[in-house]
Amino acid sequence: MPEQRLPIIGSSNQTTPIEAVLRAGLETAGLEVVVEHWEPRPYRLGEAIAELRGRDYLGALVIAPHKEKATTLVGTLSDDARLSGALNVIVRDGTRLRGHNTDMDGIRAGLAAMLPRVLGRWPRVAVVLGAGGGARAAVAVLIGSGFQHVAVFNRHLHKAEALVAHFARTARHMEVRARPWHETILEAEVSRAGLVIDASGLGADEAASSISPDALPDHLFVLDLALHQSATPLMREAKTRGGTVANGQASFLAAQAAAFRLWTSKEPPADVLREALSSALGAANREVAVAGD
Repeated sequence: MPEQRLPIIGSSNQTTPIEAVLRAGLETAGLEVVVEHWEPRPYRLGEAIAELRGRDYLGALVIAPHKEKATTLVGTLSDDARLSGALNVIVRDGTRLRGHNTDMDGIRAGLAAMLPRVLGRWPRVAVVLGAGGGARAAVAVLIGSGFQHVAVFNRHLHKAEALVAHFARTARHMEVRARPWHETILEAEVSRAGLVIDASGLGADEAASSISPDALPDHLFVLDLALHQSATPLMREAKTRGGTVANGQASFLAAQAAAFRLWTSKEPPADVLREALSSALGAANREVAVAGD
Protein backbone atom coordinates (compact mmCIF):
# COMPACT_ATOMS: atom_id res chain seq x y z
CA MET A 1 0.00 0.00 0.00
CA PRO A 2 1.60 3.35 -1.05
CA GLU A 3 1.97 6.15 1.46
CA GLN A 4 -1.31 7.95 2.12
CA ARG A 5 -2.41 10.92 4.20
CA LEU A 6 -4.89 11.09 7.07
CA PRO A 7 -5.63 14.62 8.33
CA ILE A 8 -7.11 15.45 11.73
CA ILE A 9 -9.38 18.40 11.00
CA GLY A 10 -10.16 20.71 13.92
CA SER A 11 -8.77 22.52 16.93
CA SER A 12 -5.10 21.77 17.55
CA ASN A 13 -5.43 21.76 21.35
CA GLN A 14 -7.30 18.43 21.19
CA THR A 15 -5.00 16.45 18.95
CA THR A 16 -2.20 15.07 21.16
CA PRO A 17 -3.80 11.79 22.40
CA ILE A 18 -5.60 11.31 19.08
CA GLU A 19 -2.43 11.61 17.02
CA ALA A 20 -0.52 9.28 19.34
CA VAL A 21 -3.19 6.58 19.17
CA LEU A 22 -3.64 6.84 15.40
CA ARG A 23 0.07 6.71 14.66
CA ALA A 24 0.63 3.75 16.99
CA GLY A 25 -2.17 1.74 15.41
CA LEU A 26 -1.17 2.49 11.83
CA GLU A 27 2.52 1.76 12.43
CA THR A 28 1.77 -1.54 14.18
CA ALA A 29 -0.45 -2.56 11.28
CA GLY A 30 2.42 -1.80 8.87
CA LEU A 31 0.47 0.90 7.04
CA GLU A 32 2.33 3.83 5.49
CA VAL A 33 -0.03 6.63 6.45
CA VAL A 34 1.04 10.18 7.33
CA VAL A 35 -1.11 11.63 10.13
CA GLU A 36 -1.24 15.41 9.90
CA HIS A 37 -3.20 18.24 11.42
CA TRP A 38 -5.38 20.74 9.59
CA GLU A 39 -6.98 23.68 11.34
CA PRO A 40 -9.05 25.44 8.66
CA ARG A 41 -11.15 28.47 9.46
CA PRO A 42 -14.86 27.58 9.47
CA TYR A 43 -15.54 29.30 6.15
CA ARG A 44 -12.82 27.19 4.49
CA LEU A 45 -13.94 23.85 5.87
CA GLY A 46 -15.61 22.95 2.59
CA GLU A 47 -12.36 23.46 0.69
CA ALA A 48 -10.48 21.28 3.16
CA ILE A 49 -12.98 18.44 2.91
CA ALA A 50 -13.10 18.66 -0.90
CA GLU A 51 -9.33 18.09 -0.96
CA LEU A 52 -9.91 14.67 0.65
CA ARG A 53 -11.19 13.38 -2.69
CA GLY A 54 -7.59 13.14 -3.89
CA ARG A 55 -6.08 9.68 -4.34
CA ASP A 56 -3.47 10.14 -1.63
CA TYR A 57 -6.04 10.45 1.18
CA LEU A 58 -7.62 7.68 3.26
CA GLY A 59 -10.13 10.19 4.55
CA ALA A 60 -10.00 12.26 7.72
CA LEU A 61 -10.77 12.43 11.40
CA VAL A 62 -12.97 15.43 12.23
CA ILE A 63 -12.89 16.96 15.72
CA ALA A 64 -14.40 20.04 17.35
CA PRO A 65 -15.58 22.51 16.23
CA HIS A 66 -16.43 21.02 12.83
CA LYS A 67 -18.37 17.80 13.56
CA GLU A 68 -21.83 19.20 12.84
CA LYS A 69 -20.95 21.43 9.88
CA ALA A 70 -19.02 18.64 8.15
CA THR A 71 -22.22 16.58 7.71
CA THR A 72 -23.31 19.03 5.00
CA LEU A 73 -20.03 18.78 3.10
CA VAL A 74 -19.72 15.06 2.30
CA GLY A 75 -21.58 12.98 -0.26
CA THR A 76 -23.32 10.46 1.97
CA LEU A 77 -23.76 9.79 5.68
CA SER A 78 -23.91 6.60 7.70
CA ASP A 79 -27.06 5.97 9.72
CA ASP A 80 -25.32 7.09 12.94
CA ALA A 81 -24.02 10.31 11.38
CA ARG A 82 -27.44 11.09 9.96
CA LEU A 83 -29.21 10.35 13.25
CA SER A 84 -26.83 12.43 15.37
CA GLY A 85 -26.34 15.27 12.92
CA ALA A 86 -22.59 15.07 13.44
CA LEU A 87 -19.66 13.11 12.04
CA ASN A 88 -16.14 12.48 13.21
CA VAL A 89 -14.83 10.19 10.47
CA ILE A 90 -14.67 10.70 6.71
CA VAL A 91 -13.80 7.78 4.45
CA ARG A 92 -12.78 8.24 0.83
CA ASP A 93 -14.15 5.72 -1.67
CA GLY A 94 -12.79 6.67 -5.06
CA THR A 95 -13.78 10.31 -5.41
CA ARG A 96 -16.75 9.93 -3.06
CA LEU A 97 -16.71 10.85 0.60
CA ARG A 98 -18.83 9.17 3.27
CA GLY A 99 -19.28 10.51 6.80
CA HIS A 100 -19.51 8.28 9.87
CA ASN A 101 -20.05 8.86 13.57
CA THR A 102 -17.87 6.48 15.58
CA ASP A 103 -18.39 8.66 18.65
CA MET A 104 -21.66 6.75 18.96
CA ASP A 105 -19.72 3.46 18.99
CA GLY A 106 -17.71 4.94 21.83
CA ILE A 107 -20.79 5.99 23.82
CA ARG A 108 -22.34 2.54 23.37
CA ALA A 109 -19.16 0.87 24.60
CA GLY A 110 -18.89 3.20 27.59
CA LEU A 111 -22.49 2.60 28.65
CA ALA A 112 -22.32 -1.17 28.08
CA ALA A 113 -19.24 -1.40 30.31
CA MET A 114 -20.85 0.58 33.12
CA LEU A 115 -24.60 -0.08 33.14
CA PRO A 116 -26.30 -3.41 33.99
CA ARG A 117 -25.83 -6.11 31.38
CA VAL A 118 -29.57 -6.48 30.89
CA LEU A 119 -30.82 -3.53 28.83
CA GLY A 120 -34.18 -3.70 30.56
CA ARG A 121 -32.52 -2.78 33.86
CA TRP A 122 -30.93 0.40 32.53
CA PRO A 123 -32.21 3.69 33.97
CA ARG A 124 -34.78 5.58 31.93
CA VAL A 125 -33.90 9.16 32.91
CA ALA A 126 -30.63 10.82 31.92
CA VAL A 127 -28.88 14.18 32.02
CA VAL A 128 -26.45 15.12 29.25
CA LEU A 129 -24.02 18.00 29.81
CA GLY A 130 -22.82 19.78 26.68
CA ALA A 131 -24.19 20.41 23.21
CA GLY A 132 -21.31 19.61 20.86
CA GLY A 133 -20.57 16.52 18.81
CA GLY A 134 -20.04 14.29 21.85
CA ALA A 135 -23.36 15.35 23.36
CA ARG A 136 -25.14 14.71 20.07
CA ALA A 137 -23.68 11.21 19.96
CA ALA A 138 -24.78 10.62 23.56
CA VAL A 139 -28.36 11.77 22.97
CA ALA A 140 -28.60 9.71 19.80
CA VAL A 141 -27.52 6.57 21.67
CA LEU A 142 -29.94 7.26 24.53
CA ILE A 143 -32.83 7.66 22.08
CA GLY A 144 -32.18 4.15 20.80
CA SER A 145 -31.62 2.62 24.25
CA GLY A 146 -35.02 2.88 25.88
CA PHE A 147 -34.59 6.13 27.80
CA GLN A 148 -37.79 8.05 28.40
CA HIS A 149 -36.52 11.45 29.54
CA VAL A 150 -33.27 13.22 28.63
CA ALA A 151 -32.40 16.73 29.84
CA VAL A 152 -29.65 18.51 27.89
CA PHE A 153 -27.72 21.30 29.63
CA ASN A 154 -25.32 23.76 28.07
CA ARG A 155 -23.82 27.05 29.20
CA HIS A 156 -25.36 28.60 26.07
CA LEU A 157 -29.00 27.53 26.07
CA HIS A 158 -29.51 28.15 22.34
CA LYS A 159 -26.96 25.43 21.55
CA ALA A 160 -28.84 22.91 23.68
CA GLU A 161 -32.08 23.99 22.01
CA ALA A 162 -30.55 23.45 18.55
CA LEU A 163 -29.42 19.97 19.57
CA VAL A 164 -32.88 19.07 20.88
CA ALA A 165 -34.55 20.48 17.74
CA HIS A 166 -32.43 18.17 15.60
CA PHE A 167 -33.89 15.14 17.37
CA ALA A 168 -37.51 16.32 17.25
CA ARG A 169 -38.62 13.56 14.87
CA THR A 170 -36.53 10.64 16.08
CA ALA A 171 -37.36 11.28 19.74
CA ARG A 172 -41.15 11.50 19.42
CA HIS A 173 -41.54 8.47 21.71
CA MET A 174 -39.75 10.22 24.58
CA GLU A 175 -39.07 13.60 26.16
CA VAL A 176 -35.83 15.39 25.24
CA ARG A 177 -35.59 18.87 26.70
CA ALA A 178 -33.04 21.69 26.56
CA ARG A 179 -32.47 23.18 29.99
CA PRO A 180 -30.60 26.33 31.12
CA TRP A 181 -27.43 25.63 33.09
CA HIS A 182 -28.71 27.01 36.37
CA GLU A 183 -27.74 25.30 39.61
CA THR A 184 -31.29 24.89 40.87
CA ILE A 185 -32.59 23.47 37.58
CA LEU A 186 -29.58 21.21 37.14
CA GLU A 187 -29.95 19.90 40.69
CA ALA A 188 -33.64 19.13 40.11
CA GLU A 189 -32.96 17.16 36.92
CA VAL A 190 -29.96 15.28 38.32
CA SER A 191 -31.90 14.33 41.47
CA ARG A 192 -34.27 12.18 39.42
CA ALA A 193 -31.77 10.93 36.87
CA GLY A 194 -30.20 7.49 36.88
CA LEU A 195 -27.44 8.46 34.47
CA VAL A 196 -25.31 11.54 33.80
CA ILE A 197 -23.18 11.79 30.67
CA ASP A 198 -20.74 14.69 30.85
CA ALA A 199 -19.77 15.75 27.33
CA SER A 200 -19.08 19.33 28.35
CA GLY A 201 -15.30 18.98 28.59
CA LEU A 202 -15.28 20.54 32.05
CA GLY A 203 -13.99 17.31 33.58
CA ALA A 204 -10.68 17.86 31.82
CA ASP A 205 -9.90 20.39 34.56
CA GLU A 206 -8.99 18.43 37.69
CA ALA A 207 -9.97 21.32 39.94
CA ALA A 208 -13.51 21.70 38.65
CA SER A 209 -16.66 19.61 38.79
CA SER A 210 -19.48 20.22 36.33
CA ILE A 211 -22.13 19.49 39.00
CA SER A 212 -22.18 20.57 42.63
CA PRO A 213 -21.53 17.59 44.94
CA ASP A 214 -24.66 18.47 46.90
CA ALA A 215 -26.77 17.88 43.78
CA LEU A 216 -25.69 14.28 43.24
CA PRO A 217 -28.11 11.50 44.29
CA ASP A 218 -26.95 8.15 45.60
CA HIS A 219 -26.15 5.26 43.23
CA LEU A 220 -25.84 7.45 40.15
CA PHE A 221 -24.23 6.19 36.95
CA VAL A 222 -21.74 8.71 35.53
CA LEU A 223 -19.95 8.58 32.18
CA ASP A 224 -17.51 11.50 32.00
CA LEU A 225 -16.16 11.74 28.46
CA ALA A 226 -13.16 13.84 29.48
CA LEU A 227 -9.92 12.05 28.61
CA HIS A 228 -8.14 11.59 31.90
CA GLN A 229 -5.86 9.01 33.51
CA SER A 230 -7.67 9.30 36.83
CA ALA A 231 -11.20 9.97 37.99
CA THR A 232 -12.58 13.45 37.36
CA PRO A 233 -14.05 15.45 40.27
CA LEU A 234 -17.58 14.53 39.16
CA MET A 235 -16.68 10.85 39.10
CA ARG A 236 -15.08 10.98 42.55
CA GLU A 237 -18.08 12.70 44.10
CA ALA A 238 -20.55 10.27 42.54
CA LYS A 239 -18.49 7.30 43.67
CA THR A 240 -18.53 8.46 47.29
CA ARG A 241 -22.31 8.23 47.06
CA GLY A 242 -22.28 4.65 45.86
CA GLY A 243 -22.33 5.54 42.19
CA THR A 244 -20.83 3.63 39.27
CA VAL A 245 -18.49 5.77 37.18
CA ALA A 246 -16.34 5.63 34.04
CA ASN A 247 -14.08 8.16 32.37
CA GLY A 248 -13.81 8.73 28.63
CA GLN A 249 -10.95 6.33 27.88
CA ALA A 250 -13.02 3.27 26.96
CA SER A 251 -15.36 5.37 24.83
CA PHE A 252 -12.43 7.08 23.11
CA LEU A 253 -10.68 3.79 22.33
CA ALA A 254 -13.86 2.19 21.00
CA ALA A 255 -14.47 5.19 18.74
CA GLN A 256 -10.89 5.15 17.43
CA ALA A 257 -11.01 1.38 16.86
CA ALA A 258 -14.20 1.73 14.81
CA ALA A 259 -12.59 4.52 12.78
CA PHE A 260 -9.50 2.38 12.18
CA ARG A 261 -11.70 -0.38 10.72
CA LEU A 262 -13.46 2.06 8.41
CA TRP A 263 -10.24 3.50 7.01
CA THR A 264 -8.20 0.31 6.71
CA SER A 265 -10.64 -2.66 6.72
CA LYS A 266 -8.30 -4.15 9.33
CA GLU A 267 -8.83 -5.08 12.96
CA PRO A 268 -7.08 -2.51 15.16
CA PRO A 269 -4.35 -3.59 17.61
CA ALA A 270 -6.35 -2.96 20.80
CA ASP A 271 -3.42 -3.32 23.23
CA VAL A 272 -1.29 -0.93 21.19
CA LEU A 273 -4.03 1.69 21.08
CA ARG A 274 -4.59 1.41 24.83
CA GLU A 275 -0.88 1.72 25.64
CA ALA A 276 -0.48 4.69 23.30
CA LEU A 277 -3.38 6.50 24.97
CA SER A 278 -2.05 5.81 28.45
CA SER A 279 1.39 7.08 27.47
CA ALA A 280 -0.03 10.24 25.84
CA LEU A 281 -2.19 11.05 28.86
CA GLY A 282 0.73 10.44 31.20
CA ALA A 283 2.91 12.80 29.20
CA ALA A 284 0.17 15.44 29.22
CA ASN A 285 -0.17 15.16 32.99
CA ARG A 286 3.60 15.56 33.43
CA GLU A 287 3.57 18.69 31.28
CA VAL A 288 0.78 20.18 33.41
CA ALA A 289 2.71 19.34 36.59
CA VAL A 290 5.88 21.00 35.29
CA ALA A 291 3.96 24.09 34.20
CA GLY A 292 2.49 24.38 37.67
CA ASP A 293 5.85 24.22 39.50
